Amino acid sequence: MEFALIAMPFLCLVAAIVETALAFFAGQVLDNAVSSAARQLYTGQFQTARASDPAPPSGTTSQQVALQKFKDAICNGRVTIFSCSDVKIDVLTMADTTDYTPASPIDASKKAWRLTPTAFGTQYQNPSSNQIVIVQAAVEFPVFFSFLNPNTLANGKRVLQSTVAFRTEPYQ
Repeated sequence: MEFALIAMPFLCLVAAIVETALAFFAGQVLDNAVSSAARQLYTGQFQTARASDPAPPSGTTSQQVALQKFKDAICNGRVTIFSCSDVKIDVLTMADTTDYTPASPIDASKKAWRLTPTAFGTQYQNPSSNQIVIVQAAVEFPVFFSFLNPNTLANGKRVLQSTVAFRTEPYQ
């Protein structure tokens, strides 16, 4: 009889712990993948490899191609528990005199991906030597027990986000 009284709160606690652990693990995987791929930008490897790329296919820009290649660098050879095709990435360059806080990838009022001033996941500014770079990546992650997690998107998922800021090495 006593177990029947505490079974539901106990199972809710266990479910919350498991869900939090899965989200934490997925967040760590995303952080490691973004940091590893951003290192290619940091050292200039990514930019040097792209220098010999052919012209982009019609209907796409070189920034879209570069963004897709960077996304592939993030997802390549990784064990992920989220869909790599759903990862959204922005690579932004900053001037030395800029005091910049990256905008959130989420529009809090709509509980959806940010569309203004620019849509999140569509920007790639090719970093040059000795330039400040901010790489933001985010992905939707399922929420299994939404009553335990009120800060979700309108579609019932949460957002895992990773941001890396650095100054590129003087390469050439």
